[in-house]
Amino acid sequence: MIPYFNSKNFYITAIGSNHIKKKGVKLLFNSKEISVMGFVDVLKKVFFLKKKINLTISYLLKFKPDVIFSIDSPDFSFRVHSVIKKKLPQTKIVHFVAPTIWVWRERRVLVFREFLDHLLLLFPFEAPLFSKWKMKNTYVGHPFFEKKIIYKKFPINLEKKIITLCPGSRTSEIKTFMPIFIELIKEINFRYPDIFLFHFPISFEHAKTIKNFLPSKISFFISSTEDKKNFYIKKSILSVAKSGTISLDICKNKSPLITIFKTSWFNYFLIKPFVKVKFANIVNIIANKELIPELIQSDCNVSSIFKKVSLFIENKELRNLNVSNYQKIIKKITKNNSSKLIAQTVKGYL
Repeated sequence: MIPYFNSKNFYITAIGSNHIKKKGVKLLFNSKEISVMGFVDVLKKVFFLKKKINLTISYLLKFKPDVIFSIDSPDFSFRVHSVIKKKLPQTKIVHFVAPTIWVWRERRVLVFREFLDHLLLLFPFEAPLFSKWKMKNTYVGHPFFEKKIIYKKFPINLEKKIITLCPGSRTSEIKTFMPIFIELIKEINFRYPDIFLFHFPISFEHAKTIKNFLPSKISFFISSTEDKKNFYIKKSILSVAKSGTISLDICKNKSPLITIFKTSWFNYFLIKPFVKVKFANIVNIIANKELIPELIQSDCNVSSIFKKVSLFIENKELRNLNVSNYQKIIKKITKNNSSKLIAQTVKGYL
């Protein structure tokens, strides 16, 4: 039996990251263990994931929670929820980050509304869509933006300008995007010799992997704490990032941003016919316009990325316009009390 955290009024147990662990909550296991991307990667770990799902279900049946609060990871969470709701119908299930039925397969809502009691939504445009399908929901916004960053100062090379490069947070993503970034750095250094210092915001877990990829001649540094990531992204003349949650970090720190994305052609052709949206970056999806440049799949190559990067390097007005445009969209998904709304909804089911 996994120990649980007693917060005087509540007993809490979790699957989560070290951030939750530092709060004193004991973990059934670390959420990174079930973090996989793409159809191929899922196939490789299918038996491992099935084992984790069964472990979670078994534990919850013993724990008999009043409320289950899950965040994202629907492929894992919903398989657990569908079983628990049948065996513990009195348990209320609240899920944060709605499945993107506005991207593909809208009728999926008919399945998950059978076991979800409440959906918490990131975006205001989602509320009418889920209400149409009679799925109880609350728009809470993104808690990531509710607090302003207090920047700590760190050493900085004033002789060079910083470019932030974000290859992703998974080993498979790093293996895909680091070779592209290495060639991009070579192109930048050839065109703009001895001008730029390259910043990689990456976890301690993957820092060694990044270092092993990079040749010794390249001027780079890695930041692994939130304070340092924020400081150096803020100081960057430009950020180039694999599409994902890192984009929100970059937007919050108001760095000019270019989005890239590439997956296996098998994954791409499997998913592409079902996708209803034009863009990969959530800012562009909300705006229904490419405010943040995207270089996707066949366009995600060194030549195309370098051309776009050069435009940004040489045009300060373009960089400023990029930030100004996406900040207008970020305001649409920002609420000052997101965390409070989430907590009130969960507590309301106790």
